[in-house]
Amino acid sequence: MSGALTLGRVIVDLYAAELHTPLAEVASFRKYLGGSAGNTAVGLARLGAPAGLISRVGDDDFGRFLLAELGREGVCTEMVATDPVFPTGLAFAAIFPPDDSRVLFYRKPCADANLGPEDIDRQRLAAARLLCVAGTALAVSPGREAALLALQAHREAGGINVLDVDWRPQFWPSEPVARLYHRLAVGLCDVVLANEAELAFAGGDADPDRAAAALLALGPRQVVAKRGGSGAWLYSQDGVERVPGHRIDVVNTLGAGDGFGAAYCYGLLQDWPPARCLAFANAAGAIVVSRHSCSQAMPTRAEVEALLER
Repeated sequence: MSGALTLGRVIVDLYAAELHTPLAEVASFRKYLGGSAGNTAVGLARLGAPAGLISRVGDDDFGRFLLAELGREGVCTEMVATDPVFPTGLAFAAIFPPDDSRVLFYRKPCADANLGPEDIDRQRLAAARLLCVAGTALAVSPGREAALLALQAHREAGGINVLDVDWRPQFWPSEPVARLYHRLAVGLCDVVLANEAELAFAGGDADPDRAAAALLALGPRQVVAKRGGSGAWLYSQDGVERVPGHRIDVVNTLGAGDGFGAAYCYGLLQDWPPARCLAFANAAGAIVVSRHSCSQAMPTRAEVEALLER
């Protein structure tokens, strides 16, 4: 087994060219490949890992743009289906550095949420050493069934399963429903990645230590807490490891978690010890926030190593 697959959201990001400007007043946008699973796949490829995506795009020009971008980045698209009915999802973002950006999604309905169990190629899945699922894939059927099927099949094949919680309340009917499906997925995973809000949501507790303990009790061997400028924490049965944040000029916080996740998964593929995976991922996330886009902001391994050396 070699390389990694990501599963879930791939959309077109339309980011305001003017900073500190509400969407109602933005005059122009920059177009990028986006969506957690798409960004993570690009991030893995940029770092040098064989990477593929499991998702759907619309039968439209935006879908064709995404397929071309994935191909240009070296991401395998053999498991990216073209949906005959639903369009490619969009996200518009107003950017207010150094604070979080404001995002408006157009995805009801959209192609990536219509990923189905029939899109899961068990043979290709079994050939990948690592599968990373974005939690938004669990929000609606048939995407949630496809995601859970992929996690179960990949576990049976002996691969590493990673869940990026990717908690976006607006995609879900209620928080209890969302927590139920996330916990089903957590029970099929080896590693859980979550920012502060996602850890509190998935673990059911505002205290990060108690939330991480609740998730570890479900079966994963690692829970990784992404804490932005405060660094990152790694929880396991061996205790807690922490790395500090990096001093960086923030342009756009969107995509930092995906850059972090891609780098952490890359470390897992290299069989690095957890502490090195954590430090490497933390540096990758810091680089992403210093740039305007998500997917185009993903760093190379040389860039991450250079930041770590500094």
